[in-house]
Amino acid sequence: MARSSLDTKVLLVAAQKGDRSALDELFERLLPRVRRIAALRMGCRESELWDREDLVQETLIDAFQNLEDFEHRNEGALCDWLATMVQNNLRDHHRRRKAAKRDVGRIAPRRGHSTVLSDSVLGHDSTTPSRIAQAAELEQQVETALLALDERQRRVIELRKLCEFSFEEIATELGFSSPSSARSLFSRAMSELAERL
Repeated sequence: MARSSLDTKVLLVAAQKGDRSALDELFERLLPRVRRIAALRMGCRESELWDREDLVQETLIDAFQNLEDFEHRNEGALCDWLATMVQNNLRDHHRRRKAAKRDVGRIAPRRGHSTVLSDSVLGHDSTTPSRIAQAAELEQQVETALLALDERQRRVIELRKLCEFSFEEIATELGFSSPSSARSLFSRAMSELAERL
């Protein structure tokens, strides 16, 4: 069952006051979505983040320990804030590793599968037995289709579907003059996505 934004706000306030169990629950709840958002922003598959999973988790832990910097609007805004931190740290880490001529590491095996994209972007319910059987394949198809879109199209879908931003918030985030411009970009992006699926 999906938890409400109010539940997230209650957890967030408790975590800000030092409640470790609230912090753990927030981390568990938001990690898959934050990981997906960061991967899309970097233009890579989620599996490409697994060799840096420790860095993803360390960044989130650091962010959660500094929650006083975040002004809660909704769960999507929190995911957006966290994903930006993860994305920035992953890029910095990648630059440092590249400069040091890093060895190519193995990607850690995934534990289970995420259905964040297909559930959020397509509105699918992966909780039924037939959906669970098809979830991994569908998730890969959605990921491939999203990565084929240009960065602005990926970003507008991410903000609307994964972060649940309003068109007013998207317009502000992307620097559009009006919500209708954001709505227009979103419609074109979803149409392009549908053609690629």
